[in-house]
Amino acid sequence: MPRFDIEPIILTRRDISYHSYDKELVNELDDVEVIRTESLDPARVLYRIGMKQYAAKRWHGPIKQTINFPDNKIPWVPFAYSTGRNVSFDFVFVTAPPFSAFITGYYLAKSTSKPLILDFRDAWLEFPFMPYKGALQKRNVRYWEEKVVEHADLITVVDNNIKHSLTDRYPEISNRIHVIPNGYDPDDFVQLEMPAKFTIAYIGTIRRERDPTNLMRAVEKSRTEQGIATTDIMVKFIGHIEEEYLRSISERSFTLVTGHLPYKEAIREFCASHVAVLVTTGSEYFFPSRQNEYLASGLPIVVCGKSKGLHLFENAFKKGYPGWIYDYDDIEGMSRQFKKLYRNYKSGKTVRGVTPYKEYTRENLTRRLAGLIHTL
Repeated sequence: MPRFDIEPIILTRRDISYHSYDKELVNELDDVEVIRTESLDPARVLYRIGMKQYAAKRWHGPIKQTINFPDNKIPWVPFAYSTGRNVSFDFVFVTAPPFSAFITGYYLAKSTSKPLILDFRDAWLEFPFMPYKGALQKRNVRYWEEKVVEHADLITVVDNNIKHSLTDRYPEISNRIHVIPNGYDPDDFVQLEMPAKFTIAYIGTIRRERDPTNLMRAVEKSRTEQGIATTDIMVKFIGHIEEEYLRSISERSFTLVTGHLPYKEAIREFCASHVAVLVTTGSEYFFPSRQNEYLASGLPIVVCGKSKGLHLFENAFKKGYPGWIYDYDDIEGMSRQFKKLYRNYKSGKTVRGVTPYKEYTRENLTRRLAGLIHTL
């Protein structure tokens, strides 16, 4: 942002209990002012009582669902607001989730008469990772969504689906809303020496909405039918895996679980593979944030599951990038594709792609965002 004449000040929480940390990324913020406040949200409270690392359990789900008003970070709002009131600033920029941060931004902007900018990294009312249930939750979220978007001077979203859902509900904001997708840094992607065994790589979190069961069944089916020894194939999972899926992945002899890695190391590990895979169980508001990173890798891509949020992939594949999208239950189709890619690997035929979205670098997208902010 400073390259484009915008000086950021970050307002956030103090340390929390969470499953993954990346201190290397934090170190890149040495020249940025970061203000950390107290909070009474569950993740902060758990950290204060000694739980530094959080591991989600199945029985936690109903508790999280019950306090989903609009999320369990709402106890941070009074701390953020009282601290933010004492900061000198020209604009309020809020990125969410957590969506309760939008409420903080709304009150800060309203009380200071400063412009409010909202950045939707996911749909709010249709949030796929903790869906709102019951009339009371939905009415509460709809109330706050309408209140903040109608007050906002500028709104950015990562996908056209989110834009259309918002403008359908609130037509008056259509001239204030813009799509800025998730990007990538070209320097992070270099072609590395390929591993000796046929390697399939997944990068990101594994949880209910990204259940890898059918993907693993497809790999197992292709391995058995092609007669691939377990020593000649590897499925590599890079990132955090929730406990209920970790056991089923780890018990297979051809899997490797790296756990969470620093971002740049994770990207290097991902690129040192023959095939990339992505999983979605099908929510139409599932927007894989790494689509441009997957395409920047040049790896052929097999997608297990369909979603309207996959259109970056869909358009890239239509333009010739080597990639295939299968229904979540199409184990036969995925297996057939893995066998074909394996045969290419054995015959020395390297399958590579070139992203058609070269303009979606993080620098270019930040330039676009800064340009919008400067118009306010």
